[in-house]
Amino acid sequence: MKPYCVPEKTEKYTGYDMIRKHTDIPALPDARLRLLHAFLEASDSADGSEVFGTVTALLQTGLDIHDRVEPGDDSEEEQAMRSRQLKVLAGDYYSSRFYELLAAAGEIDMIAELSRAIADVNRGKMELYQRMQGANAPELTRYLSDLADIKVRLFRSFDRRIGSERLPHWRELLRLVGLCEAAAEELAAVSGGADYSGTTFRDTEPLSEDGSSGRELIGLLRDWAQQLQAAIEALPAGIDRSGLRPLAAGFAAAAEAKGEVMG
Repeated sequence: MKPYCVPEKTEKYTGYDMIRKHTDIPALPDARLRLLHAFLEASDSADGSEVFGTVTALLQTGLDIHDRVEPGDDSEEEQAMRSRQLKVLAGDYYSSRFYELLAAAGEIDMIAELSRAIADVNRGKMELYQRMQGANAPELTRYLSDLADIKVRLFRSFDRRIGSERLPHWRELLRLVGLCEAAAEELAAVSGGADYSGTTFRDTEPLSEDGSSGRELIGLLRDWAQQLQAAIEALPAGIDRSGLRPLAAGFAAAAEAKGEVMG
């Protein structure tokens, strides 16, 4: 079984000084990438686990960078305008690398699969944004579920590569990881207020005086982390549980840490 090395593989594409100078590169979706690596390594597509992980990481990074592009106006300073332009170009650059890498690996069918996924992700974001701006915006749990669906869509492109025996486990763990990530990021948004640099579709305000919004998110994150841990332990033989256990532990620790801060 090959070790997980996606961060090292993507460094050659993400390490350009010009991009890093003007663009805040989002963190890799490490939990989703580790999950993908573990399942691919246990499948008939193990030979492609590195290239699949790398292209998915670059695609997700490109999409996440585009999410952080703020609308500009004629009064903005040149530095701000240049930073915004470079964010767009950086997102396009990362997203475009998957054609080259998959073609070189002879994985032409995955180009089509991931292209469809990109379209679904962008459509999902627009639809979620419109729902959140409407009079009947979904309640928190539904919102987090919709957000998780967007987060995992690229990774669902590999369903056919996982194998029928492991597919239900893959989908369940991917769903739970997406939910944990969505809850953790929204918790960071309500905790950080104006200092939060990530993306949220909600009109996030600082934590209420009684902490109710934060406590609800903490409770959801804790519950989903426990479900994730149970799902990991229920995995069939051949999938590396030891490499996945830290994912559930990390989400659980994040919930506990926020709970202690809030008292």
